[in-house]
Amino acid sequence: MSNVTEKTCQTCFKKDHCWTRNFNTTYDYMSEIMQEMDQNSGAVPQKLSREWDKHCTRSKKVMEIMQQQLTHYQANKKLKKQVQESRRLVADQLLGVSEVMGDFAKEIQRERENHSKQEEQILEALQEFGIHIEHVEIYSLEQGNVDIDMTIPYCQGHGECEKLIAPMLSDILKENIVVNSEECSTFPNGFCHVTFRSAKAYAVSTGVAHAAKDGDLISGDSYSTIELSGGKFAIAISDGMGNGERAHSESRDTLLLLQQILQSGIEEKVAIKSVNSILSLRTTDEIFSTLDLVMIDLQNASARFLKIGSTPSFIKRGGKVMKVQASNLPMGILQEFDVDVVGEQLKAGDLLVMMSDGVFEGPKHVENYDLWMKRKINELQTEDPQAIADLIMEEVIRSRDGLIEDDMTVVVAKIDHNIPKWASIPVTNYRKRA
Repeated sequence: MSNVTEKTCQTCFKKDHCWTRNFNTTYDYMSEIMQEMDQNSGAVPQKLSREWDKHCTRSKKVMEIMQQQLTHYQANKKLKKQVQESRRLVADQLLGVSEVMGDFAKEIQRERENHSKQEEQILEALQEFGIHIEHVEIYSLEQGNVDIDMTIPYCQGHGECEKLIAPMLSDILKENIVVNSEECSTFPNGFCHVTFRSAKAYAVSTGVAHAAKDGDLISGDSYSTIELSGGKFAIAISDGMGNGERAHSESRDTLLLLQQILQSGIEEKVAIKSVNSILSLRTTDEIFSTLDLVMIDLQNASARFLKIGSTPSFIKRGGKVMKVQASNLPMGILQEFDVDVVGEQLKAGDLLVMMSDGVFEGPKHVENYDLWMKRKINELQTEDPQAIADLIMEEVIRSRDGLIEDDMTVVVAKIDHNIPKWASIPVTNYRKRA
């Protein structure tokens, strides 16, 4: 209706009479005419048309413009429906392609290399120790990325793989080897299929504190912690625009997409750009969400921070607290954007604190949020990630007299050396042959 009045009423000498003194009458007439046109393919009842002629000096022109605007509206509505159907069709096609590519990627990632000599040596070494091995397949012997499959007789749940075979492989290969997966037979005379992988040099333990605005059940913040293939650990927080169900949906979808893409092995910068593109394609509505992502390499404890419109993170090392910050616009604002990556070398014993803006900017009557947060983290007397997350959340809420005026999320991670559960078992015969 605003388009119609702009092209007709704005230059009319009776504008003040119609839209100031008789606003309700004019508005009701125009609304009724537009409704009749929409329902009756542009036709307007004669009675309504005569009444409108008496009320408006430019009645014919107004109705012509109305018809034009209605035609444009219906065309746009039809086009939008076609686009939605096309998106659904493309989505179904891409889903099928993704399933095929996912299976293909798994095959490529575990492409078997030729290690027949080493397979025979490992088989002999274990059998000389009195352990019966049916079959050995080596996919990789790369340092830190060992991948070995074995088929062994059913051990009746005695833990032979974890307690004997993995420690012996650790001695043979000169690095900690652990059981990655185990599929045991359901009957006594069957076989177990076991995968052995390199143990990670570092382990990450996490704690999370979460609160919705005004104590609501639905928060606009979402978070995720996941161990990825390739020895990496990802921690992510996403804050959707606003609060409530819509914001929660935006942040949740962002993290779900990111998680699926990262699990496929795609590099994190490419993954974030892919998520941004997918979000912009899914709807014509404005969808903004921040993303705070850290990728930790569990072999060397190096960390890559990717911050998209998010707040700083903090690393506590002994009595020192360091800030990690990057400047990027929230996701969904730009079709193309560059992602700033900040690299940090973490150490065993480090505490990593990540938070949404509801926590970072939550403290009341505080001029410098950075200094306030650094001081609070430095004053902590515990190293338990969950206790730290709870204490930070409690401090922020207490500073606001118990009020929760925004969605709040704190994720705390502690980096530790990964100590194997079982010590290696010497296998001297193998070393002599090697």
